[in-house]
Amino acid sequence: MKKIIGILVCALWVCACSNETKLFKQARLAQARGNYQKAITLYNQLLKQNPNHVEALTNRGLVWEKMPAKDRAERIKNRQHAEEDYLRALDLNPSRAETNNNLGALYMDMGRNGDAIIYFSEAVAVRPNYFQAILNRATAYSKIGDYEGALIDFDRAALLRPHDTALLFNRGLMYRNFGKYEAAVNDFSHAIAVMPNNARLYVARARCFMKMGYPADAYDDLTQAISLKPDYALAYYYLGDLLYRNGDSDYALGALVKAKELDNDYAPTYDLMGDMLAMEDPVSATANYLVALKLDPKNARKYQAKLNAMKSPEGRYQVVSARFFPEGRQYTSSGEKRIVTHPIPTGVQTQSAQPTTAGAGK
Repeated sequence: MKKIIGILVCALWVCACSNETKLFKQARLAQARGNYQKAITLYNQLLKQNPNHVEALTNRGLVWEKMPAKDRAERIKNRQHAEEDYLRALDLNPSRAETNNNLGALYMDMGRNGDAIIYFSEAVAVRPNYFQAILNRATAYSKIGDYEGALIDFDRAALLRPHDTALLFNRGLMYRNFGKYEAAVNDFSHAIAVMPNNARLYVARARCFMKMGYPADAYDDLTQAISLKPDYALAYYYLGDLLYRNGDSDYALGALVKAKELDNDYAPTYDLMGDMLAMEDPVSATANYLVALKLDPKNARKYQAKLNAMKSPEGRYQVVSARFFPEGRQYTSSGEKRIVTHPIPTGVQTQSAQPTTAGAGK
């Protein structure tokens, strides 16, 4: 009888393991296909059977991060679910490198870069050649202003994958943030050689060219980005900035109108348009600042200062010159406005730009 009972228990255990394996595979498949709600349901079923399944907890945490959210409150809630899953998984297995890396990436996405570095370091301690964790830690160091720490990790990652575009892009961003524009251009150019159809890389390099005083190169990169991705609002945003600095305010405003059409929830576009209009149309500038204030209340002090500046000619001049023309380069020596000489990309028109109403269609 004892033998029969032992065989029965063993059979039940094998059946349970087989069912867990089946659920895990189904959940992974749903996750890979982007069917996140189905993946959550399957992971829930699996974890109800086995609450200590570390891989299921780690994967469910990642699904919670990727789950589409209808608003900011739901996004915060999803991140909380992800954090709970990662922490539970690490309670069960503190040395699992992937879970440490995932939790670090979540914290970095939440702006908790110091906490992120702790978990990336745990992942690297377990797996010294864990490329993604090294790259993530380099990015986190860059975000907290630790240039030396970031550079050490970026270079360490480069020894593992010297042509990785994520590495080149993030190291380029670090160089740009610290004013190393030539080094940033080198990294962005290397990444473009590997991935020539990535519009984001051209915009990143264009921003460096703008800082370096190479407007023609910046213009070429921005128009290339737009040709690759015609709905790329950020490319139109920087194109507007560039054209205005070059003296072509009409086409600059047209580019910003296009940026608004593509993404009407991006506060910097309204802020930039307000600055462009400050001297010639302070009423429209004020309207743009008010929209920016509504979209970006965290920077209320900046917008309030600009709103106050619109009340006087001196304030309006200060706003414009501070952003665009600290050396008075808006005009030629004869007093004429500088005029752009290169062609304007398709989709950009001259316009007198009123602010559009910010909506939810981002």
